[in-house]
Amino acid sequence: MNLLALLFALAALVWLVPIVKDGRLAGVLTLLFLTGTVFGPPFLAFDGPIQISLDRMLWAFLIGLAAIQWRLGKLKLSPVNRIDVCLLVFVVYLFQRSRGGDLSETLVDPTARWLFYIFMPTAVYFVARVAPFRRRDLWWMLHALIALGVYLSFTAVCEVKGWHAFVFPKHILDPDVWMFLGRGRGPLLNPAGNGFIIGVAMAAVAACFVGSNRRHKAIYAAIGVILLVGGYATLTRSCWLGIAGAVAIVGLVHSPRWVRVIGLAATVLLAGAMTMGLKEELMAFKRDKALSAADAAKSVELRPLLATVAWEMFKDRPLTGHGYGQYFQRHDAYHTIRDYGLPLERVRAYSHHNVFLAFLVDSGLIGLGLFLAAIITLGGYGWRMATDGTLPLDRRRVGLLTIGILACYFPNAMFHNMTIIPMVQIFLLGIGGVVVAIYENGFAKVEAQAKRALAYRGDRRETVASGVS
Repeated sequence: MNLLALLFALAALVWLVPIVKDGRLAGVLTLLFLTGTVFGPPFLAFDGPIQISLDRMLWAFLIGLAAIQWRLGKLKLSPVNRIDVCLLVFVVYLFQRSRGGDLSETLVDPTARWLFYIFMPTAVYFVARVAPFRRRDLWWMLHALIALGVYLSFTAVCEVKGWHAFVFPKHILDPDVWMFLGRGRGPLLNPAGNGFIIGVAMAAVAACFVGSNRRHKAIYAAIGVILLVGGYATLTRSCWLGIAGAVAIVGLVHSPRWVRVIGLAATVLLAGAMTMGLKEELMAFKRDKALSAADAAKSVELRPLLATVAWEMFKDRPLTGHGYGQYFQRHDAYHTIRDYGLPLERVRAYSHHNVFLAFLVDSGLIGLGLFLAAIITLGGYGWRMATDGTLPLDRRRVGLLTIGILACYFPNAMFHNMTIIPMVQIFLLGIGGVVVAIYENGFAKVEAQAKRALAYRGDRRETVASGVS
């Protein structure tokens, strides 16, 4: 068996030579999105000092491929920008804030959490940031994201309806992992993460819809309906808001004024309906198989209590926070505060349910400020590309994808700690790197082809001229 494994490894190395030499980083990045979502650690993992899974091996291959191509002179490093600086300082600062404390009092080693949910996504950002992107690469990435969203939507509906024969991979149905069972939790085993990736697919659909012909618009509209149904099957309110936001923000940019007015009016009517009774139905419907409607309503009631505890912890250490990933070591004393007249002890066993409060408590204003600066700047890049009518359609689509993803991310981030859900940060920062690369460099391969075409035409003219003379 060991001999066979050695022979297989040698054969694989032979095939890896042309991939390392001429492999497309954009293709490997897209493959990482797909593999990490469907075949992540819940599907197959090898435990050790560091848990190894298919997506993490592919991540290591992506980083190694980028390093080799840079060494061969195939990658050119772009000038450092504001997002680069913010993320570099952010990742180093959170590493420093993850150190110390008593590991026996934490659910997860803070440094391991930093490695998988902060460092790895940031490394993906920097690889995507320097990768040359062609228009064809963008086309394949957008449609791979759409196909992934359709698969997740179909799987989510099958989970909710009980059509278990059509659910793949089967770890999605593992009853031992009871949390969120019965909802569209997908291969990530988390409905919020599943719904966010469906929202990313919806943003890709909305971006591709703009500028397409009627036939393609009909196809994208049909796919959009599938994604809406899949998003609903997550039975997660923030996902509904996020998926709707991904469509609405694109409509805000490209729809006529009368459509925007109707959309705003519909939003106001929905808000009014929620205050007149629909709110109770939305807040207290049964979702998980192991969760009653009363428990669902209780989970909503706990969020203000968690926010109160977070606020009190922030006031004690506003600049540097209590330590990344060390919430459970520091929060205990804050549940006995009676100044608010609230039963704060009810949330003693719960952690953060908000990305921004999580960074605020764990890393203070410094950590939250760095994260927000990077995300807001990224949104600014996307908005400029989306609204600049002088840019080619493909670059405007990149801008639309960006603002659509951020519109989907923020509602989910308000109600879930999205930073510790597998793949969410890799999608956010990985696609962010693509956006920055195209924003600053355009489609470099296409420009090189155009230069070669111009040179070829010049040579033809000289040849013709010399023949005539």
